[in-house]
Amino acid sequence: MTISMPVCQVALSTTDILRTAHWYRHTFDWQASGTRRQNEGEIWAKVPGLPEASFSVWWLVEQPRFFQFELFEFHRPRMRLQRADAAVSDIGYSVIGLHTPDLDRVLRRLMCTGGVPLSDPVGPLGARRVCVRDPEGIMLELMEDDPAALASRSGADAPLATVNSVRLSVFDLARAHRFWVEVLGMTEVRGTRLHDAEHERLWGLAGARTNSFLVSGHNVLVELVHYDRPVSRPRPAGYLLSDQGILNVALGTTDRTTFDTVFARAEAAGFSGWHPPWTLPGVATVVYLRDGQGFTVELLCVEPDALGRMGFIEGPPATTREIR
Repeated sequence: MTISMPVCQVALSTTDILRTAHWYRHTFDWQASGTRRQNEGEIWAKVPGLPEASFSVWWLVEQPRFFQFELFEFHRPRMRLQRADAAVSDIGYSVIGLHTPDLDRVLRRLMCTGGVPLSDPVGPLGARRVCVRDPEGIMLELMEDDPAALASRSGADAPLATVNSVRLSVFDLARAHRFWVEVLGMTEVRGTRLHDAEHERLWGLAGARTNSFLVSGHNVLVELVHYDRPVSRPRPAGYLLSDQGILNVALGTTDRTTFDTVFARAEAAGFSGWHPPWTLPGVATVVYLRDGQGFTVELLCVEPDALGRMGFIEGPPATTREIR
């Protein structure tokens, strides 16, 4: 059995971290975790391969599992906005899927928090889907069914929605398959399609032709898709991870041996990242891998005693802490 790590994080680059965090918390009942931090300096630029770095970072959690929503607001380099006509077919991370067992309640909540569905829901009752953009213009797909088979929290304190998938539009599916399955060790989910032709209408691409495959990040699916029609637009010239949108996903663990095994396999295959793993002793080790098509995946090892410090455990309302 190939050793792999679960998807433990989806990261967003936002223009207003407080507004965006407020929207997710009040729309989906997510909780703040860790502390909101201001980071800057050469070491923080080296990890994701930026020319410089000054940013705020904060985390949200939606249920008690090893998973978080990471929000960035970059001050340097100056953040560039995503295209005004951004489309799901554009190359890059494009859609975050959310499982919501009570879609009607979420739609009512969106009326209060300002989210406007892009269309009426599609699909039969119990398997309906609808799309909405968050305050940053990031595409969210709300699903009544749960293709990731999450062991969701139940009861009065359950969140209204739980992340269950991320979509990545790529140039070359064969190269993507090698990276995600052979190198990262993730399991391909065969015989299942997360989206078909009717779902393309949800984000305005009726008539689109695609090929895709799914990999399992334990409780989060990653969908790799190639568009034959329309032809995918590449990222803008000079794209940086600090640009607005879905920054990347992270695969994580609290087991050092697992982290070292996956990272060594990536290095042996030629995917070494921008720099050797960056380590904060007693807290975490992190490296950003480049997949050969311009996308990044973070590998993260968190010390078990540091889960709260790294924002993986619900906590009291966050405060701002300066880190130099």
